[in-house]
Amino acid sequence: MNSYSLLALIIILYTLSITLCRGKVFSLTRDRSTVLKGILSLLIILSHTNFHADIPVFKTITNWGGTKVALFFFLSGYGLISSYLRVGSGYMDGFLVKRIWKIVKPLLVITLVYLGVVFLDKKTLPSDIIGELFLQGKTPLPYSWFVYVIILAYIVFFFVFQLKIKVERKIVFVFIGLLLVSLGLYKLGFDRAWWVSNLAFPTGLVYGLYEEKLLSFSRQKYINLFLVPVCVLLAGVFVVPKIEFLYLFSYVFITIFLFLLISYVKLPNGKVWHFLGNVSYETYLLHGALFSMLRGNTIFITNDYVYLLATVGCTLLLAFLFNQLFNKKWIK
Repeated sequence: MNSYSLLALIIILYTLSITLCRGKVFSLTRDRSTVLKGILSLLIILSHTNFHADIPVFKTITNWGGTKVALFFFLSGYGLISSYLRVGSGYMDGFLVKRIWKIVKPLLVITLVYLGVVFLDKKTLPSDIIGELFLQGKTPLPYSWFVYVIILAYIVFFFVFQLKIKVERKIVFVFIGLLLVSLGLYKLGFDRAWWVSNLAFPTGLVYGLYEEKLLSFSRQKYINLFLVPVCVLLAGVFVVPKIEFLYLFSYVFITIFLFLLISYVKLPNGKVWHFLGNVSYETYLLHGALFSMLRGNTIFITNDYVYLLATVGCTLLLAFLFNQLFNKKWIK
């Protein structure tokens, strides 16, 4: 499922959490979430590199792509519950337009632009785009499956949070809802990426609801020493049997212990990281398209390293431009 580089990162963070950083507490503020999204967006580009080019240095992070996506799902759930707790039930007013349309709009625009470029480059388009998407999980925009899953997660969140029950019960129902969605995608034969890390989203809801208590609990004597190893062990319980669908549950514990470990360390800061975080969604949507376009019929960059640099540079430039476009009032 994952790689030695991720294991090394976990060991480093765990060592810091029980030694030099033991008494430090960094809650998941909006700034830290933005920085994390920026870091993850870059890691996702680099992790997809070896599907298109042969750059050995990045092969190790290719194997923990599921964890990076799970962290994105976790941050999405965390952001929603934080806003809900701050605003109250009024947060759900206009939720479909305010939140879901903000996800769908860039997806539609960038997908249509990409398909137009593909037609100009190859003089043809896939014959059954809609059928391949809904029956096979083959997205017209490369790697955009993540967005379709997020939309499903937001829809589940929206309908569950209309219920007049306690927040804790709502989160339980979101868990159940996304478990059923994941089971359905699994049964339909969709690629594992479509469902394996989905429960990280409601895990983010739980973390956001109980963050203060979790951080306090994790700093207690001996708890701070054993909590992460226990979470790692529990994650392993669902991996060792090698029953594919059980991997879904391992990401609940993987995201919990990773965010607990991250809470001990100060993240990099500055304009560059906030820029990357602010355009992370557009970056995710665009990077697969650029990987494809820069090795198409019209343009084909042969050198792998130049190809990667061009892909990253063009992705970030276009991500910024599209981000500016989507935030203009006339396109809202």
